[in-house]
Amino acid sequence: MRFVTVTLFAFTTFCFCNFSKAQPISVLLQSNLTDFEKADTLLKIAKKQQVRFKLDSAMLCYNNGLPLAHKVNDNNQLFAYYIYMSKAFRLKGDVDKALACIYKATPYLHEKTSLPYRFFYYLNLGHYYVEKNNSDSALHYYYLAESTANKYKPYENWVVYEGIARLFSKTKASDKIEEYLLKAHAITKRGGVKGDYASVLFALNDFYIGTDQTERFGQILEDYEEVKKSIKINLNQDPVHSMLFVDWKTKTIDEKVTFINKVKAANIKSGSPSAVAAANLYLVQAYETDKQYNKAIGYLIENEQKYLDPQNLVNQYINLHYTYRIQKKMERYNDALVTGEKMLALSDKLSNVSSKEITLNLEKKYETQKKENEIALLNTKNLLSQSEIDLLNTQKAFDVKAIELLTSQKKLKDIELIKQLVLQEALIKQNELKNELFEKEQYANTLLASENESKKSELKKELSLKESLTRENSLQINKLSKEKQIKWSLAGGLFVLLLGATSIFTLYRKQKQKNIIIQKQATDLEVLMKEIHHRVKNNLQVVSSLLDLQSHSITDSQAHEAVKEGKNRVQSMALIHQNLYSEGNIKGIKVKEYVTNLLQTLCDSYNISNDKIKINTNIDDLNLDVDTMIPLGLVLNELVSNAFKYAFKENKPGELNIMLKEQANQLHLMVSDNGGGFPVGMDVKTNKSFGLKMIRAFAQKLKATLDIYNNNGAVVEMKISKFSVA
Repeated sequence: MRFVTVTLFAFTTFCFCNFSKAQPISVLLQSNLTDFEKADTLLKIAKKQQVRFKLDSAMLCYNNGLPLAHKVNDNNQLFAYYIYMSKAFRLKGDVDKALACIYKATPYLHEKTSLPYRFFYYLNLGHYYVEKNNSDSALHYYYLAESTANKYKPYENWVVYEGIARLFSKTKASDKIEEYLLKAHAITKRGGVKGDYASVLFALNDFYIGTDQTERFGQILEDYEEVKKSIKINLNQDPVHSMLFVDWKTKTIDEKVTFINKVKAANIKSGSPSAVAAANLYLVQAYETDKQYNKAIGYLIENEQKYLDPQNLVNQYINLHYTYRIQKKMERYNDALVTGEKMLALSDKLSNVSSKEITLNLEKKYETQKKENEIALLNTKNLLSQSEIDLLNTQKAFDVKAIELLTSQKKLKDIELIKQLVLQEALIKQNELKNELFEKEQYANTLLASENESKKSELKKELSLKESLTRENSLQINKLSKEKQIKWSLAGGLFVLLLGATSIFTLYRKQKQKNIIIQKQATDLEVLMKEIHHRVKNNLQVVSSLLDLQSHSITDSQAHEAVKEGKNRVQSMALIHQNLYSEGNIKGIKVKEYVTNLLQTLCDSYNISNDKIKINTNIDDLNLDVDTMIPLGLVLNELVSNAFKYAFKENKPGELNIMLKEQANQLHLMVSDNGGGFPVGMDVKTNKSFGLKMIRAFAQKLKATLDIYNNNGAVVEMKISKFSVA
């Protein structure tokens, strides 16, 4: 037994060290090892390749080892294959494939599954649901991971808490983010694993920078720089930690650069050149993504000249790696060749002297790259020669245009001369106008003299008017005395009106206070109703999650499918209550939005994509009462689920049509597909399947006519008479 173990270890080491050579997997598959030992060896190699971010090599091992694991039919081995393969898909950025893969591990989860594998399973499900923006499911699996870790290794909870912090970063809940990051910080600080501690410190750095907590950022940064000096950096991984708590996808290039420059300034102020170099790499990534390669190369040169430690060969290699990549994108192939030679020189220093085969592989790769670059350089030179010919042709065209331009300039001078002549004529006309104005002024003076004479006569008239005004004033005094009497009587009446207005205003204020109390009670009632709907939705979500968990442990396919259908029905009702508390109208549901969410949930449940089944909807903008929407939602859930399960055989692409319209005081619902249709001879009215029983019961409740028939596929029509609009 000891000899077999030693041989297996030696073979694993041989395969891993020679993975870049030709056909190492075929050598393993043709060896005398058992199928279990072959599958176990490939799993170990894949995990090591995955840690080094050689994901294609890892997937090659998984794909060759998985059939062997199925052949052996060992639950623990199959469970391990699927959960580690799911992580490889996630590292590739394909969350949907990662979820589908980890669900394949679920049937192999049992009571004897080891706690580390069980923990890894729950943790990854939490990560995947964070990326799918399903917060309830993510928290559920994170709490299961926390409970599992407490049983065998509480230290692993630091990863759980970092994941929960990432979940709350989606909703910008700063207090929760800091709470769970500090929990992870406390665990890793006590645990003594430098890499884990540095990861949490970097996440805290990002959080404090994003929330402008400069004092806390400075404290954490000092700890991080001390830890980073003592940890081992993997060259195959990106040296710059991804900013988990800053949403880069929604930010422009200017916002990114402003943020990173702020970080860089803080690092310069704290006297940390290595941190400044890391900030520069962030700027390089931002400008590289925006294809501003000249700016990106400038920050790499700045790193090399100012901030890189000459003794730190790893950071120099990383900087050269970025430089080499950007020079290739800029088509500066000669510079890229020089940078590649520098990388080889550093690689020789960093490599283990005893690992001659790795060095030979690097040289072969470099020579191949060098030849490709030389070919690209020759192609570029040919393009440059062609460009020079085009430039000469362009120069001839420019000469022709220059002659045309000189001719145009001569024409412009002639036009300018004509303009000068026109201007002279305008000045002559202006002088003539001035003479006319002078004559008009003299005429105005004569008019003023005659006007003075008329004013004297007007003065005489005014004196006679004054005498008449004096007589009129005496009459006005008599009128004023009479008006005073009228004013006193009006004042008395106004006082009476004021008393009446005061009493009316008092009654108005009392009524207004009553209205405020009524409005407050109505608001409280609405909040209470929203809370009730929220709790009902949460309880239904818990039931859905419990059914989901229960389905994982059911081996009977028919029972598993029944539990899955029950989960989908509960989920359709949960969506209704979710819409009620999230919208302003607590009595009505927006049908179009609800159907969209229901279809998305069912597509995720049955792993349906757009390229597999095309879904067409034609739904009126209705707002239905909850008593109408619950049975209608369950009917829709049942019809769409049946279409996904039975309509399209052999994974052929198909089309599903859903129509819901209000016509002639009725709701007209039609669900049709272009699949195989209902079985020939099936009596819909007497069929005893649970789904059809439920549809007939709800049709009776809604006082609807139900028609089920085939027309190039299955068609179900309901004309509902009993419905309420909110």
